[in-house]
Amino acid sequence: MSPISVDSSVLIVGGGVFGTSTAYHLASRGYKSVTVIDRFDAPSKDSAGCDLNKVIRADYPNPLYARLGQEAMKEWKDPKSLFAGLYRESGWIMSGHDLTRDWLESSRKLSEKIGRKGVKYMSADEIKQQWPAFTGDFAGWTNLYSPAAGWVPAGQALLRMANAARKLGVKYIFGDTGYARKLVYAADGTCTGVITADGATRNADVVVLASGANTASLVEAKEEVVANSSAIMVIKLEPDEIAKYRDIPIVDDFEQAIIFPPDENGLIKLCSCRNITNYKNASVPGSSVTHSLGDYPYDGCPKEIEDEIRSFVREMIPELADRPLYHSKLCWDGIAKDLNFRICPYPRTKNLFVGTVGSNHGFKFLPVIGRYVADMLEGRLGREYADLWKWKYGAVPEDHKDPHPWPARELSQLSGWAERHAPGRRELPWTWSRL
Repeated sequence: MSPISVDSSVLIVGGGVFGTSTAYHLASRGYKSVTVIDRFDAPSKDSAGCDLNKVIRADYPNPLYARLGQEAMKEWKDPKSLFAGLYRESGWIMSGHDLTRDWLESSRKLSEKIGRKGVKYMSADEIKQQWPAFTGDFAGWTNLYSPAAGWVPAGQALLRMANAARKLGVKYIFGDTGYARKLVYAADGTCTGVITADGATRNADVVVLASGANTASLVEAKEEVVANSSAIMVIKLEPDEIAKYRDIPIVDDFEQAIIFPPDENGLIKLCSCRNITNYKNASVPGSSVTHSLGDYPYDGCPKEIEDEIRSFVREMIPELADRPLYHSKLCWDGIAKDLNFRICPYPRTKNLFVGTVGSNHGFKFLPVIGRYVADMLEGRLGREYADLWKWKYGAVPEDHKDPHPWPARELSQLSGWAERHAPGRRELPWTWSRL
């Protein structure tokens, strides 16, 4: 028997990638009472998806994610879809060193097995010949190129889907009245709603946690969901430089950082692949939770990680390595130790469900992931995905391979990030959402 019907009231806690996609797909199925609450209006600035751009690809060593990636890619590329015109197929170079070459080879083998064309290793000389803007030595890099990959302006995509959900009748509540601080339970342990920062109680038949890096502030999850940050730096090209770099592929060095092609404003995003935790926070002792832009709007990239990102750029495009910083931020996501999402009932609790934990690779599934959360709520999620996304109490399979294995560092042990900036300019999506 399905635990939910179209007449059920559904309260989604979190307006990021998973919450927005879930709301949209529930409303598309005819659900009449779907509400999204978030501290910020869409696109929520605390969402990992509220970003300048994100990688869109189907290259995975896990066939379940490869299949899901192909499903999402069809939506990104469909000229009649909600996301028409956003996808830029730049290609994607995955780069590895001693810690990640095995992951690259696993991904290449699966691409060959399922018939993905053009996936191949490239030498530094081959890269520089195909894209002359790359002038560095790429010393010690192993590079796997996938042509059928690219990027989208992430904040725009998230906002577009949220607005579409609103048109279908989804209600968005933000500010203190949308800021979930505590869950409410009946005497038998059934979850009945949330208490928000203004002291109000919001009740619902079904509560879905799409709370990402903040999940451990609402339920016991410190072993299951760890808030990790990828520090982001943005540099700005001069107008006459944009054409030179416009056609470069994304370069994703799994042990260092990622560089994206410039957007229409000449902004280049650089993103560290070396994660940061936030265990020494004031709100949830013993858990790593988000370091919110709402509380710390002036904080940015730690100096140690800035130096590492500049070193990465110097190995690839030395001319850009010392460009002034246009802006930076800490981008937080909920990470599971096995890097799988959590789309499942919350353990031992009636009417409380989890649809979150993007584990630093969830955004690309924005167009479709809500279908799977809706299927889970309706009791018809396929067994393979139900097993992949179940609550695991921090367990990790023996054959687990982390594509970003660099040991995480604690935010409080890094320097130079506190009150580093004025708030970002309007070209940056994390400046768009209102309280």
